[in-house]
Amino acid sequence: MNAERHVTAKSWRYGLAAMAMSAGLVVAPVHGVAWADTGDPASTSHDATSSDSPSTSGGPAAPSTPGTERADEAEDTSGQPRTAALQPKTDPKRAGAGPRLDRGQPLTTRRVERSVRTARAAADSAVAIAGAGAVAIADPTPQPVSPEPTADAAAEIAAPALAGALASAAVQVTTPVPPKPLSPIAQVLELPGRIVNAVLQFLDLTSAVGPRSPFNIAPINDLLFAAFREIERLVGLHRTPAVQPVLPTMTYTGPTDRPTPTVAQFLNASTAAYGWGTTPGGMVPLTVNGFQLQSTNVFSGMSGKAWVTPQGQIIIAYQGTTGGTNLLINPLITLAQIAADMQVILTGTTPLAFYDALRFARRVQEEAALQGYAADDVFVTGHSLGGWQAQFVAQRTGLAGIGFESPGLNTKVAGNGADTNFVNIAQYGSPAAFMATDLPGLQPFFPSYVPGGGAKPHYGPIVVIGDRAAMNPMVNASAMWGKSLIGSLIFAVDFLGNFFQYHLMGVQAYHLDVDPDPGVVPWLGTGQGTVHTGYGELTIQQLLQAASEDGILIRP
Repeated sequence: MNAERHVTAKSWRYGLAAMAMSAGLVVAPVHGVAWADTGDPASTSHDATSSDSPSTSGGPAAPSTPGTERADEAEDTSGQPRTAALQPKTDPKRAGAGPRLDRGQPLTTRRVERSVRTARAAADSAVAIAGAGAVAIADPTPQPVSPEPTADAAAEIAAPALAGALASAAVQVTTPVPPKPLSPIAQVLELPGRIVNAVLQFLDLTSAVGPRSPFNIAPINDLLFAAFREIERLVGLHRTPAVQPVLPTMTYTGPTDRPTPTVAQFLNASTAAYGWGTTPGGMVPLTVNGFQLQSTNVFSGMSGKAWVTPQGQIIIAYQGTTGGTNLLINPLITLAQIAADMQVILTGTTPLAFYDALRFARRVQEEAALQGYAADDVFVTGHSLGGWQAQFVAQRTGLAGIGFESPGLNTKVAGNGADTNFVNIAQYGSPAAFMATDLPGLQPFFPSYVPGGGAKPHYGPIVVIGDRAAMNPMVNASAMWGKSLIGSLIFAVDFLGNFFQYHLMGVQAYHLDVDPDPGVVPWLGTGQGTVHTGYGELTIQQLLQAASEDGILIRP
C-alpha cells in the first residue's frame, strides 16, 4: 500500500512538472531584442562631457553578443544586407524621369519568417518534453533508493529552468509602437525656438513651405552673388581648366523595392538639425519618457536627434557646423565643431565628435529595437559636418542613409562602401564635398585626386548635382594656393564666396526638386542649372538607379 502511494505521489509530481513547463511556454514574458554594443572603446568614452536628454537613458542596457565584431573594423556589423550591384558605367544617358516612390510596410517578410521558424522550434521542443513526462508518469516501477537525486526530484529542479529557456527562445512578432507625443514640459522648452523661427521666416531670413513673407531679400542675395561672379570673371577664374578629369561613373543594377525615407525627408531632417525647436515636415520625435531621444556634447561638437517618419522609419540627423539658430542657446558648440572640421581636413585623424555620433546611433538602435522597429528601419543623415558624422556612422555600423555636402573621411575600408546603401550628395561649386580625394577640384590645396579612392575618400556612392562649370573658379583658384601670398589670398576669398553661394541647403533643395521644410533653410545661395525633377520623392535605391541613368553616380 505504501508502495502504491509512493508511485502515485511520484506520478503526480511528474505530471505537475510537465504542466509547469507547458504553462511556462505560454505565460513567460518575451523580451524585446536590443542591439548589442560592439565593444568599440571610443563608443563608451566622454560620458563626463556628453549631455544627453533624459530619454537616452530610459531603456535597459543591451546585452553583449559573443562574436560581435568591433566597430572600428571594416566589416558591416549591423546585419543589414549590402547591395553589391554597382558596376563600371556603360550607359550614362537616361531616357526619362527617375522612378517614383514605392513605399512598403515597416515589418519585413523575413522578420515574420524568422519568428515563425523560432516559434515552431519551441513548439516541437515542448511536445517532446511533454511526451517524455507522459512516459515517466506511466512507469509504475518503484525506483531503488540511491544517494544520488531521485528522478522525480531532478524533474522538479529541471522543469522551471527548461520552461524558462524554452519561453525565452520564443520570439514575438511585433510592429513598431506608435510614437508618443512630447511631454508638456518638453513642448514648453521648444516654444521659444518656434517663436524665433516664426520671426525669422516672417522677415524672409529663412524660407520654407508655408505662408510667404511680406519681405523679399532674394534680390539682395542675387545682387551680391552676381557681383561676386563678376569679380571672378575679371580675375579670370571663370575659364574652363585645361585639364578636367573624367569622373568614374557607376551603373546601379540592384533592387529598388527597399522601403526607405525619401530624399526630401533626409534633406528636411538634416535641415531641422540646424534649428532650435524645428521639426522636419511630417515627422515626429522618437520619444522616451516624454522627451525626444537626442544627444549633444558641447566639447566635441556632436549634436544629433532621432525622428520618426509617417511611414514608421527612424532618421538620425546630425547637426552641421554652427548649429543655425541653436547658436542662441548653445553658442560654444560652434568652436568645437570648427575644430572638428579642421582636424579632419588638416590631419589624418578622426575627431571625438564622430565617435560620439557613433555612440548616439547605437543608443537609438537599442531604443528602436525595444519599441518594435526592425534593424533596417533606422537611417542616418546630416549636412556638412553632420553628413561627415553620418558617413562615419554608416561606415562603422552599415546603416543606410544620405549625407549632404560632406568631405571625405580619414578612415578607409575596402571598396569605400561603393556597394552600400549610404549615398553622398555633392554640389558642384561648393568646396565642401570636394575636400576629398575621390572628387577633383581642390588640388593642390588638398591631397592628390585618385579616381575611386585616395587618402581621404567618401564612404558610399556619390551623386553630383548642379552645373560642373560652377567648379571652374574653385579649380583655378586652388591652383594658386601656396604659389604666392596674393595667390593664397585669392584662393581663400574664392573658397568662402563659393561656400556661401553653393553649400547651404536651399541650393541642394533646388537641384533635388524639394520644397524644404522646416523654415531654417537659408535664403543665401544661388540655385541655377539642372533641376532633377522627381528626385525628392525617391528612396535611396531609387536615387541610385536614377543617378546611374543620369550619369551622375560616381564611384568613391
